[in-house]
Formats: sequence, structure tokens, C-alpha cells
Amino acid sequence: FGLGKGGRLGTGDENHRPLPTRIMGPLTNRIVASIAAAENHSLCSTSDGDVFAWGSNGFGQLGINSSSSSSQRDHGSQQHQQAQDQNNSGSNNSRLSPRRVEGGELKHCFVVAVAAGDRHSVALTRLGEVYCWGDNRSGQLGTYNSALLGGASS
Repeated sequence: FGLGKGGRLGTGDENHRPLPTRIMGPLTNRIVASIAAAENHSLCSTSDGDVFAWGSNGFGQLGINSSSSSSQRDHGSQQHQQAQDQNNSGSNNSRLSPRRVEGGELKHCFVVAVAAGDRHSVALTRLGEVYCWGDNRSGQLGTYNSALLGGASS
């Protein structure tokens, strides 16, 4: 519950919620194992090891990299995903409801915990590996790479 601007509540719209509201969509039939919230985005891991994120993606903190994920789909699926993305997008490149994080090597990992920074996200796998993505301008991703990493990186 709270301020819904940019989809940060994951309810599918940008309405404010004065009372706790269940998040539906892709989390409807899943068991959430861990959850983390920052000011403008949230993410969770599920009991089957997947990671979902929603809210602002202004710094890549949702791990959504449309160019890499669309290249792995056939044309029909790509059109369907683009239509879904348009329906699911709020202002400033945000996601109004949870979407699975599939960037980089993370899609092959079983995630047990997540953390959310102001402009970045972190996932811990059951093997003890740590994956980070989002804004790296202050070195918060622990790499010397590019300032913005759109997909998950270890």
C-alpha cells in the first residue's frame, strides 16, 4: 500500500492504495520467498527460484533488457510481448505489475533472496552467487564496467 506512481506497488496501475493490496498477475499462483522494496521499485524471489520486479526502470534496476530478450523470441511472441509491454508500462519506462527478470545468466539460476537499492537490484542464488544490475555510477554493482547495466550481471 502507499503511493502508486510509476507502478511501484505492482498492482497494475498507478493508483494510490491506503490499505494493503494483494499483487496479482504472474505472482497469483506462486509462493513469494523473499521481497525487497526501494523508493521506486520492488522485487521478489519465488519458491521456484525466479525473480520478479516492478516499478521504475529508469536506471535498469528491473533487469528488463528488451533488446536481448526479444532476440530470443519468435516474431509472433515478440509482437505479443511488445503489446503486453505497452499495456504494462507506466511513465518513465516503468512496469505497473511484476515481470520476470531474465537478463544475463540470472535466468539459469535459482534465486533465494533479493535486495533493492535506490537505483540497483541484487539477487543471491542458492549456490551463493551474487548478481547485481542497474545503476553503477557509484560502484554499487561491484564492477568497473559501464555505468548502467540493463541485464543481470555477476
